[in-house]
Amino acid sequence: MPLRCGKGFVEENFAQSREQLQPVLPTLPSAPAVITQLEKILSSRTFRSAEGQKNFLRYAVERTIEGRDCIKEYSIATQVLGRAESFDPRQDSIVRVEARKLRARLAKYYEEEGDQDPVRIEFLKGSYVPVFSTAEVIPPISAALPRVAESAPPAELIPESPIIAPAVTTKWNRPSNIAIAAVLIVLLGVAAYVGVARSKPGPIGPASSIAVLPFANLGEDKSDESFSDGLTEELIDSLARVPGLHVVARNSAFQYKGKPTDVRKIGEELNVRTVLEGSVRKDGTRVRISAQLDDASTGYHLWSASYEKEMRDILGIQHEISQAITNALGVQLIAKNATDGSAIPLGDSPALNPEAYQDYLHGLAFLNKRNAENTRAAMGYFQQAIVKDPNYALAYLGLAHSYSNIPIYAAIPSHEAASQIREAASKALALDSTLGEAHIDLALACMYDYDWPSAEREFRKGLDLSPGDTFAHAWYGTYLVKIGRLTESLAEHKTAFRADPVSADAGAGVARSYYHLHRYQEALQQYKNARDLDPNFGIARQGLGLTYLQKGMHQEGIAETRTASQLMGGDSMITGQLGYGYALAGQPEMAKQVLADLMHRSSLGSVRALPVAHIYIGLGDKDRAFDWLRRAIDQKDINLYLESDPLYDPLRSDPRFPELLRRMRLKS
Repeated sequence: MPLRCGKGFVEENFAQSREQLQPVLPTLPSAPAVITQLEKILSSRTFRSAEGQKNFLRYAVERTIEGRDCIKEYSIATQVLGRAESFDPRQDSIVRVEARKLRARLAKYYEEEGDQDPVRIEFLKGSYVPVFSTAEVIPPISAALPRVAESAPPAELIPESPIIAPAVTTKWNRPSNIAIAAVLIVLLGVAAYVGVARSKPGPIGPASSIAVLPFANLGEDKSDESFSDGLTEELIDSLARVPGLHVVARNSAFQYKGKPTDVRKIGEELNVRTVLEGSVRKDGTRVRISAQLDDASTGYHLWSASYEKEMRDILGIQHEISQAITNALGVQLIAKNATDGSAIPLGDSPALNPEAYQDYLHGLAFLNKRNAENTRAAMGYFQQAIVKDPNYALAYLGLAHSYSNIPIYAAIPSHEAASQIREAASKALALDSTLGEAHIDLALACMYDYDWPSAEREFRKGLDLSPGDTFAHAWYGTYLVKIGRLTESLAEHKTAFRADPVSADAGAGVARSYYHLHRYQEALQQYKNARDLDPNFGIARQGLGLTYLQKGMHQEGIAETRTASQLMGGDSMITGQLGYGYALAGQPEMAKQVLADLMHRSSLGSVRALPVAHIYIGLGDKDRAFDWLRRAIDQKDINLYLESDPLYDPLRSDPRFPELLRRMRLKS
């Protein structure tokens, strides 16, 4: 039954409902039980990246619990979804759309993660007021019976024949209540002897595995958030360089930011044995850092410490924390000599310019937002850090990362960025030869220039120095796809995904390898998983759309490609894929219309050749397709996977195709 709005809601609704339903075992949940369930839903994997729907759900539940005014479409739009006070529901359907998505996501949650939850929160169709109910969860009797014999309970408590428990709902009638209650009592008696499967601890990773959770910013200045986040990332990066230590990547660790910590649950979800958490408080030129290492299998503390020092000593604090962690886990905190591979024990870190360090951390924060505007902002912060401390190796490394990423997000030819990548990464290595990430940047510069052998060497060096670097494995997997070593590529992407299990990007990497292997069904499943992790991740939807198209599921492919286009701001590669899809679907006029749009951009001097080539492939115009592919190769387009992409299968038997591979230096 829906819970009404108005004063006295908590006292009247919950108290009266319990009194009326006292003879029945299941009852309406208490207000604290509803709040507990709300927090569990909001921190679930299903709702991890659905910020709008999370805000909608919290707003609706809390207002209902508080007994405030009834929830209206206008208030949701203006107070939750960011619409202006001029919002008109007759012209803008945002609330109805989000409500529909919320209902679907809640249903998915209760089908999967929440199938054992005792409290249900739902929205009836056409209503924005949540309905609260209880669902008594009983383990299946068939699964319980074998364990009954082990515990040897009294025989009268063991049913002689299987019992099928009826579905529990919030609609009850007197005749059925007695029967249902009787069944529940019997099953509860059995459960008392056999236990509940959910109480078993889940699998925990190897002893030398760790998740570094985002350190909490305890300072009053919210701008210090980038400082605490950056410190966390620095610890992740430094630990990822330790041979034999499995470190969860940033994306997966940062999903727990600002949420209550349950180290046992985190250990199960991320498959790690230990969890590091802490806090940071800045006060002028001084910083106080507290950290503790917990055993995820028991919840016990393994180590904890607090540090209060000047900002210039921050690297020393990081080293002390890293050393304590590696001692606790039984691994050695060492780096490798880039020249001969020998081990280098890491000693005390030099003093650091505090202002340069803060600029560097701000740069990291912007770089991780992964778009063109923020990548350029990151460049500015890294450059400021270098001006303040010309010998700051990590600032050069951050700059190299920025130059490596900018061709992905902006219409900047990758080969133009290559020289800037080399300059910044080489300077970083000159200052600190242990930075494996800098070799990965150098590998990307070589890859952008089609210098495949040099790229291979740099990838190998980078992975040797930083074996736990998730992005190194992901980028190496991308390189292997480009040169046609697809089985190896799949292995690298799976390695990256194991270290970053809730990253849509890492999941999409696995899917991409399956796609290039022509294993479309597995690719579809992996892309769907990545989409579920982050419904707004356009690259996953783009890949899903392309896979649908290759399977001949043209309408599904076009639909996903359209969604990707909306999420990625009409990127020309997505536009080309849409035209390609129309052509495959037997809609050549629509494909030509998309082509005309791209050609119009060409007249303005800003077209990429590759998406034009893809449309001509779809239309079956091989002559023009080859012409535009040559131009794409000359542009050194980062999205060109000529060796293995199934999209180019119609061209492979043409005698002109080997010439394209030679042009890319993939064939001699």
